[in-house]
Amino acid sequence: MVNLKKDLISVVVVTRNRMDDVVECLKSIYSQSYNKTEIILVDNASDDNTLQVVRKKFPKVKIVANKINTGAAKGRNLGLAKSKGNFILFLDDDTKAHPKMIEELVKVIKSEKKVGIVQPKIYEMGKDKVLQGVGHGINLLTGRVYGIGVHVKDKGQFEEVMEIPMAGCTWMVKKEVFKKVGRYDEDFFIPYEDSDFSLRVRKAGYKVYYVPTAVIWHRGVKATTIDPRLEWIGVTTPERAYRVSRNKIIFMRKHAPLINLLVFLFVFTPLYTLAHSAIMLSSKRVDILFDYWRGLFSGLKYVVVK
Repeated sequence: MVNLKKDLISVVVVTRNRMDDVVECLKSIYSQSYNKTEIILVDNASDDNTLQVVRKKFPKVKIVANKINTGAAKGRNLGLAKSKGNFILFLDDDTKAHPKMIEELVKVIKSEKKVGIVQPKIYEMGKDKVLQGVGHGINLLTGRVYGIGVHVKDKGQFEEVMEIPMAGCTWMVKKEVFKKVGRYDEDFFIPYEDSDFSLRVRKAGYKVYYVPTAVIWHRGVKATTIDPRLEWIGVTTPERAYRVSRNKIIFMRKHAPLINLLVFLFVFTPLYTLAHSAIMLSSKRVDILFDYWRGLFSGLKYVVVK
């Protein structure tokens, strides 16, 4: 029988300029049936009064106030360094957890020694039973990211605990895992840092599980007037374009077998670059195109140097 009330759960939320979202997120954590928790908020230099509001509404929250935007990877590492729990729950700041989410995650992560990470069922915020995903993976030949159960109606097709390639958005980790695999790789900044960590955990012999009875809602991409084609390829801002093009190459350099890496670099990367560049030019977003190429060269430099 799993003892659900024994272990302290450290909840780490990294945020930047999402005051309203983070307030809702913290409210949902304080409403959990599993209440042996500590909450650590890592603020990446917000200028929208996030810290003032959080300090007033949630005086027990431990705050790490950064003077610059350190990114998701370093932000999570800073939260991890402050944590005291045996299990660490990482959440995106624009999520809202079901009251029993932590309890259900704890049941599964404590059920088996080799379980290293658990992820809840993720719904689209504001959409009735529309899944945002139940896990994801990355093809180590093409570099393509694929989601499991993305943007489909939940009709009970994902009601079994199952092993997944990678976790994202919200996940709980046994603290012992960090002692074996290390912290989040700060070379990524954001994104791919969660995928990289999941794969390293699996390589160390741990399992990554999806837990259907644990539920959370995620806002994700905000409403925008940008060209839908740019949203489709995931480059909605110049900074995002730089990070995506750069980090895909870094991820493949770290994890793809040599022959896969060579095919990715000399076949798929040129194809992606031509197609994406055409979309950016036809969208008249030269600023995004410039940073996309800047990220591409930064990623290729990483391949050579590392």
